[in-house]
Amino acid sequence: MALTIAWGITASNVMTPEWNSVFADSRPVDYQLGDIFWNGVLVDRHYLTAVDGGRVILPLPKPIHEKRNGKTTVARFEVTRFHRAFARLVHNAEPGEDFDRYYADAGFVTVDNPF
Repeated sequence: MALTIAWGITASNVMTPEWNSVFADSRPVDYQLGDIFWNGVLVDRHYLTAVDGGRVILPLPKPIHEKRNGKTTVARFEVTRFHRAFARLVHNAEPGEDFDRYYADAGFVTVDNPF
């Protein structure tokens, strides 16, 4: 029995989310696939983001919208504990910058897993 993880396949690289503007290199984000295999069979897939010129891998956050004064805006960006841990694991598999600093700079809010 074997558990393996693969990442790095770019799903898109043409979008620049608003939370990316806090980084020195705010070019469009590389949206990558993070795949989990069990005995060679794909069992789970998560989107990751390579930001700041590829210096760090972060989870793809979920925007939480709220309505104020008749306008809908993004109130915050949420990431489940699992997605944060998975992104940190992938990020730490290669040399790179401090994951936690980038995560905090992006302003992501960690929430409990829904399951």
